[in-house]
Formats: sequence, C-alpha cells, structure tokens
Amino acid sequence: MMTVASKELFRLWLVQKRRGFTWKDVFIGAYFFVLFAAVVVGVKVGLEGSDEWDRIPFELVALVPLLAVSIAPGDMLMKLFWRRSPVEMDDYLRSRPVSPRDWALLVFTDTAVGFLQWMLPIAVAFVALMFIPFGFALLTLVLAFSCTLVNALVQNCWRRAPGNQYTLPLAFGYLAWLFVLCVLAIVAFVVIGLDADDPSQPLVPHVVEWGTVVASAVIILFNALVCWLLHRYFARMKNHNEETHAPVTTTVRSLGEVSLWSIEWVQLLRSKRLRVSFIFMVVIFLLNTYLQQQDTIQQDFHGVNMMLIFGIAFPSIILAQWVLGVEANFFSGIWTKPWPVEGILRRKYAFFCAICSVMALLILPCVFWLGMSFWMWLCTLIFSCGVFVLPFMATCLFSSRMDLFASAFFNYQGGNKQLNIFSFIMFVPMGIYYAAYFLLPPLYAHLIVGALGVLGLLLHRSYIHWVAGLWHKRRYKIMERWLSE
Repeated sequence: MMTVASKELFRLWLVQKRRGFTWKDVFIGAYFFVLFAAVVVGVKVGLEGSDEWDRIPFELVALVPLLAVSIAPGDMLMKLFWRRSPVEMDDYLRSRPVSPRDWALLVFTDTAVGFLQWMLPIAVAFVALMFIPFGFALLTLVLAFSCTLVNALVQNCWRRAPGNQYTLPLAFGYLAWLFVLCVLAIVAFVVIGLDADDPSQPLVPHVVEWGTVVASAVIILFNALVCWLLHRYFARMKNHNEETHAPVTTTVRSLGEVSLWSIEWVQLLRSKRLRVSFIFMVVIFLLNTYLQQQDTIQQDFHGVNMMLIFGIAFPSIILAQWVLGVEANFFSGIWTKPWPVEGILRRKYAFFCAICSVMALLILPCVFWLGMSFWMWLCTLIFSCGVFVLPFMATCLFSSRMDLFASAFFNYQGGNKQLNIFSFIMFVPMGIYYAAYFLLPPLYAHLIVGALGVLGLLLHRSYIHWVAGLWHKRRYKIMERWLSE
C-alpha cells in the first residue's frame, strides 16, 4: 500500500514528465522509425521475390529468442552514451519522509517507461512482424523489452554504487547474465529451429511454435528474476550521503581522488557534442576499414589498407583538435587547482593513445580473418600515437571555448582560423605513411613507420613540455580570449 509521501512523489514525477514533454523528440523518433521501416519493407520485398526465400532451412518463428537477445549488447552501449536519468534524490526530497523503497520504485517506473527503453524493442518487433505472425511479433517485443530493462537497471545500480565493492559484483553479474542469455537463445534456436530435417513437416504438429513460446517464456522469467534482484540491490544500496556508520570525510569523494584521467572519460561521456562526434567517427571509419580490407585483398593495393591509419587515429584526432576547448568553459576554477598545464596535456595525450589502442583492438579481426599484415597493424598503431596524434597537442595554443551540449551536426562553434590552418599538419604524417608503404618494400616500410612512431613516443614528454611553455607565455592572452567568447 502506497504511503502519502510516495503518492506525492509519483504525483510530482507525473508533473515533471508532463512539463518536460516535447514534440521534438516524438518527431525525431518517428522520422528514424519511418526510415527504418522503409528499409525493412524493401528488404522483405526483395527477399520474397528471390529463390533464397524458399530455401531457408528452418522456420523463421524459431528466430524469435535469438533476435530479441541479440539487441542486448547494442542496447547497453546506446544507453551508456545517451541515457541520463536520475538515480538519487535531490536535497528537497531528502528532507521529506520518502523511504528508500518508494524511491527505488519510482526509479524503476521511470526506467521502464523511458523512451530509450522502448525504442529498440519496438524496432525489433516491427522487423519480426514483417516475417512472422502478429502473436510472435508481440512475443518478440516482450522478450526484447525484458532484455533492455535488465540493461537499464544494471546502469542505474552502477551509477548509484559508491565504490568497487558494489560495482565489481555488478560487472561480473552482468557478464554472467549476458553469457547465460546467449546460451539459452542459441540452444533454443538449435533445438527448435534445426530439430526436424524438413521444417515444413515437423515430426509433431506445431512443435516449432510451441517450442518457441516455451523458450521465450523461460528467458522472460529468467530476466524477470534478474530485474527483481537488481531492483532489490538498488533499493538496499547506500551512497555516501546515506551512510551513518562512517564520517562524511571518509565517504565523500574528495578533490584529491578525482584524477585527470577520469575527467577525460567523464567529459567524453557527458558532453553531447564530443560524444556524438566521437561515436560517428568510430562507426564510419571502422566500417570503412573493414570494407577497404576486402578491396585490398581483391585488388592491387600493395597489401596496404588505405583506411587503416584513419580507423586507428581519426577518432582521437576529432577530440585532439579541441584539446583545451572543454577546459575553456571552466578555466577560472581549473587553474586554481594543483594541476599544471603540462600535467593536463600529458594526461590528454595518454587518453588519446588509449583510444587509438582501443580502435586498433577493434580492427584486430582484420589480421586474423581478412589477411591484414600484423606488422602493418602494429606499426600503424605506434605511428598513430607517436606521430599522427602528438602534433595536435599544440592546438591548446589556439583552442576556443566550445559549447559542450550543443548539437554536433554541422556545428563549427569553437573553431577559428588558426585552428583550421594548423589542422593541415595532419597531411605531413599521412604523406610519410603512404610514401613508405607504397614506394618501399614492406619490411623497410614497417621499419621506418615503426621507428618514427617509437621516436615520437620517446620524445612526447619533451614536446609537451615545450608546448606547455608556449602556453604559459601566452596564458593571459588566451584567457582573455576565452572570457570574451
């Protein structure tokens, strides 16, 4: 039974939802759904007119569990970048008699009705409706929703967790849940979809349909159990403001515990402009690298993947062109902290190198399965960190204050003439890289590219120290420019 405080809490939540509603989000969602629907309808029309449609060795109904489960990793990645929902009460609510159970129920309700929670399940259900009956499409919707709800609840618990003693069980538990979920879906498809030699005449009438219903019900019940456990875990979790058995000074996150390294990740995840630009660059250049590797095998490109250096280094270049553009919004407070400019630039350079390493790992399957040279992959990674990214640390001398939460689409705010001219420096390492691989034998090319990259890594401290010295000489002029922007 709901208390008076919980009823008032839900009333305030409904008022906030009603006031925060905008038709813009509805039109944007409808626009992308119409594009998605047009593509799916076109694919269906094309398949129905081909002979491959009749030669599918299983009934499409058996794909329901596998189709719904397959969106779980992508949904989690999407929520990490775009979902921003409250998990803690503000000071106004803390002063009211709102119990942790009531707050956890409100957060669960807000999570379950969120727009991002329903977007992918509805899209997957629409795809299923094009190929299977309505009842099984509805079953796909419920199954996909149960998977995305687990993702959202895991994220809620992670954001509320005060330390590793709470986050580590979440991480291992989520990986275990994802593994069990994939095993159940794959086993269900193998047992149900490929059980009969002739899918059109199964051994038992409707065995595929009933088997799909049973398998989906098992997965839904499993997800419901996980959701209940996560909800209880969230309700019982205490953050630093709620702990009464320890002094505040030992639980509040102090300034000394906030590292420059963590700030780089936080500004990438929270800034809409950086986040959207980075994701688009990652997707575009990863896709182009894999497609180019196919052409490299089929055509005479001297074994050189022309997109490899872009796939590894360009997402870092997108961020490196702004170097201090984010800090320019808060410079009056940042420069009062015990963080020298040289230390900030060093951490940023290490952050860009880490992104290059992650991109290289995502391209590593090209080495194992698409015939890419391992030494070319390794030398390109070293060259990207030591030669391609390093010169862009000097953009701190020309950085302008950028709007962190504006749209990244055709947005040139924060750029200036000096920065645009300096960006042409990227053609120098590109020319060296392509000249080495197209004009020299592979062994010599690997040696030159790798040696230049190692040299850049060895000299990066001296280069950053020199750039920081130039910044200090111009600091008053730079700060006056930031104040006027």
